[in-house]
Amino acid sequence: MTKTLKHDLKADALLEKGMELLWSKGYNATSVNDIVKVAGIPKGSFYFYFESKEDFVVKAIDKYFCLMFTPAKAILENKSLSPKQRLLDFHEFRINILKNELECKMGCMACNIGNEMAEHSEKIRTAILIHDQIIISTITDVIQEAKDLGEIKNMMSSEDIAAFIEDAGKGAMISMKEMKSSYPIDNAMNMIRNVLLK
Repeated sequence: MTKTLKHDLKADALLEKGMELLWSKGYNATSVNDIVKVAGIPKGSFYFYFESKEDFVVKAIDKYFCLMFTPAKAILENKSLSPKQRLLDFHEFRINILKNELECKMGCMACNIGNEMAEHSEKIRTAILIHDQIIISTITDVIQEAKDLGEIKNMMSSEDIAAFIEDAGKGAMISMKEMKSSYPIDNAMNMIRNVLLK
């Protein structure tokens, strides 16, 4: 195994452990000491893999989107189903993760950190924004495909619909955590199904 591959594997393992802390505690409440403690490595080793805590978080955001969006994107790209069905399945998939795996407690790690750090770290803000734009662009393409086939009649632009769905979803996740209830995200799904993708 090459030195570079070993380095990347260890950095990835450190990211995996640290992501759980970031997701549950947020940026400011998670220290480098917390990360190395949960990973079981000396503090000095952290800086062998990452330039700073900010650098760690940017890479954690990249890893988070790769883990969470890759299977969801596969649903959008499943050409055996109609574009509208793919859109509905995509949103149901994401909501089911929030409800069944995260029990309406965790929300989206990137949304949590973005809400906390967008004003304070340009690198973190930009990392999240780049991934958000990729997601909106992917959803936009499928909405446009559905509109071209006459499956969606909504007169708003496909990009505006996609952006609104994503923004509404972020708000619904905040309410979900406050209420400790799936109602906000279930309500968002009803709006997606019965209004936005009509």
